Amino acid sequence: MPESWVAIIAVIIAFILGMVVERIKRCWEKGDQKKYAKKLLQLLCEEIGKGIERCEHFVNLREQNKISFSRIYTGLWDSCKSRSLETIENLEVLHLLHQIHCRFDLINFNMEGKKFGVGGAFAKQYINEIKTNYSSLKSKMDMI
Repeated sequence: MPESWVAIIAVIIAFILGMVVERIKRCWEKGDQKKYAKKLLQLLCEEIGKGIERCEHFVNLREQNKISFSRIYTGLWDSCKSRSLETIENLEVLHLLHQIHCRFDLINFNMEGKKFGVGGAFAKQYINEIKTNYSSLKSKMDMI
C-alpha cells in the first residue's frame, strides 16, 4: 500500500507543477502580446500620420486645381488587421483605427478609375474627422 500512495502523491505533484508551468507560460505570452500590441499601434500611428500628410497634400493640390496620381499608403493596416483584433484589447482604439482606415480607403477608392479630383474632394471633406480620430487614438495609446 505505501507504494501506491507514493505513486498517487507523485502524480498529484506532477499535475500541480504542470499547472504552475502553464500559468507562467501564459503570463509571459500575455506580456509579449501587450508589447506587440504597443509596437503595432506605434507603427500604425506612423502610417496614419503619413496618410494625413498625404490627405493635406491632396487638399492643397485640389485648391490649386491640380491632381495627384498617388494614393494613401495603407499596406501595414491591410496586412495586420486580423492580428490587431487579436492583440489590441481596447475596443475604442480598434474602432478609431477602423474609422481612420475606412476614410483612407474611401479616398483611395476615389483615386482609382481616373477620378483623381474626386479623391481630393473626399480628402478635403474627411481630413478634419481623420485628424480628430488620430488625436483621440494617440491619447488612448497610453492605456495599452
